[in-house]
Amino acid sequence: MNHSTLSLTVLLLAASAAPASARISHDGDSCAVDSEYSLKVEPARLVLTDEDAHRVVELLPGGFVRVDGFMLALGADDRARVDDLERGMRALIPEVKAIAIDAVGIAFEAVGHASIAFAPSPREARESAERIGRTARELQKGIEAKQDWDSNLDTDFERVIKGAVGSLIGEIVGNVTGQALKVAFSGDEAAVAELEARAQSIEKNVEKAVEQRGKQLEKRADALCERLRTLDAIEARIDARLPDDRRFDLVNVRR
Repeated sequence: MNHSTLSLTVLLLAASAAPASARISHDGDSCAVDSEYSLKVEPARLVLTDEDAHRVVELLPGGFVRVDGFMLALGADDRARVDDLERGMRALIPEVKAIAIDAVGIAFEAVGHASIAFAPSPREARESAERIGRTARELQKGIEAKQDWDSNLDTDFERVIKGAVGSLIGEIVGNVTGQALKVAFSGDEAAVAELEARAQSIEKNVEKAVEQRGKQLEKRADALCERLRTLDAIEARIDARLPDDRRFDLVNVRR
């Protein structure tokens, strides 16, 4: 393995570990979620906004719906369904956040393994670990506080995680490239072999960490998908129409 191959190996390792774990919570094998509406969670209402159609739908406690500022006439059965829909959507938010927060933990654990293993010195390894931990905690706090959700629900969290991890990957690749060049030009075959062994070891460790924790996250995502499908079925049974005669179709759940 020459220095360029080694650098590429670690680059691909670091770049692929985090997004793979992030996707578990949004668009895995079980289901994918999308919507024409963005969502804002407030204590007294859920506000869904379709910017293209210039429509605002508010789901209120007790099964009431307000569309563009006007209350929608609902029968008793529809009110019960809307009430179930509003409460069900609100109850999902904590678990969605929890899965995303754990996905961040998996992503940054994977990147942390590579970063620490290839730090030029113990001091820089310690500083890198602290920086990665701090970045992960800040991102997790942001997710916990989040109350606004993009209409493209599947990629909302994944985009944030990729952005945060991207700068760390650049640092790792720089460290690896520097070390690979140094040992390559030194002609020290033992040093080259040691660096290759480290690369192979960290790859196995990262894969193991991501696989084990990823499977646990997949089980939670499966359970979340079932709850989403239940809400989608409730929505499909609402007979009332929006003012433009369209059916309620606030969230789409696809297999």
